[in-house]
Amino acid sequence: MARAFSKIPIVDAARRCGLVLDSRTLRRDEVEASCPFCGDHGPGKYHLSLNTVTDQYRCNLCGASGNSVSLYARVHGVSNKEAYLELAKDGKVYPMPSQPDPKTQERWPRALAERHAVYSEMLSFLTLSERHRENLLERGLSEERIERNGYRSMPETPAQRRLLAKLVGSSHELLGIPGFYTRYGQWTLAGPNGFLIPVRDKDGLIQGLKIRLDEADAPNRKYRWLSSRGRSMQNGTRSYSWIHVTGDRTRKRAFLTEGPLKGDVASFLANDALFVCTGGVNAIKGLRETILALGVREVVEAMDMDQMTNPQVRGAILTMRREVQKIPGIKYSKYSWNPAYKGVDDYFLSRVSAL
Repeated sequence: MARAFSKIPIVDAARRCGLVLDSRTLRRDEVEASCPFCGDHGPGKYHLSLNTVTDQYRCNLCGASGNSVSLYARVHGVSNKEAYLELAKDGKVYPMPSQPDPKTQERWPRALAERHAVYSEMLSFLTLSERHRENLLERGLSEERIERNGYRSMPETPAQRRLLAKLVGSSHELLGIPGFYTRYGQWTLAGPNGFLIPVRDKDGLIQGLKIRLDEADAPNRKYRWLSSRGRSMQNGTRSYSWIHVTGDRTRKRAFLTEGPLKGDVASFLANDALFVCTGGVNAIKGLRETILALGVREVVEAMDMDQMTNPQVRGAILTMRREVQKIPGIKYSKYSWNPAYKGVDDYFLSRVSAL
């Protein structure tokens, strides 16, 4: 019976389950579809991969997996035997679900392991300019830590960006990787000029990249996620505000601050202290899960001191504080310093410089 299961095409089974398929992938070995198990079925959320060679499925987000029969069985709440008998019936017509309006489609990023592989290879092709290296050294980082953290300068010309996409795309699928998109049929890289900051999870995998802009249009807009979201960026993928973990991950006390680069610098200046960094004061999605996964017993809030004069920042920090304080078994405290230094990285640097 198991051998018969594999003869039922996975795409046919997906259609019979009423899943929305990405029509642009129907001629590929890997067809993308909406996942019926994540509870995230919105337009363009095609993170269920259907392998037409092996007739297996796997969700790149929630990890659900199986074959044609188990997919049908799980969706309809029946046994594998009942699912097989239903799928094996001849003569039934199963209409193709209508596709979302392309203008409203939004592609979900590929799984973490795939993003890490693409971004790691991408960074291996890039270098760090002297002016960007000097910027990082002035923040207090050492040459060794700069190299270890993997900072790189963005390629500045369209030709350089197309070449980078071609090199990375020769061994990786770029569809679903934030930052990459097609222009006139060629893959290229989006984003303003600046240097790239790898944003890593608790295991050191690169979740996404943030850009420290060379030219910011406002003091509070110095950083931007590497993303290719927008109608003008064909086959592009938006980024999300991932939580960054830096420092010694075995420690049981974690400092909590805003900004991946700020956390990298503060961690280095504080003898590799563990830092958990949000992408912004309001970007706390995933924060609770990250703290739980690290297994820390104490969280020390080390957010910018402008909270003392900015009511909006203060309100956002209070919301974040309440969210963390809900975690069972966590001791929570607040770290304060001279308000003349806005960030904890600036304050730590002042202490090191005074020695």
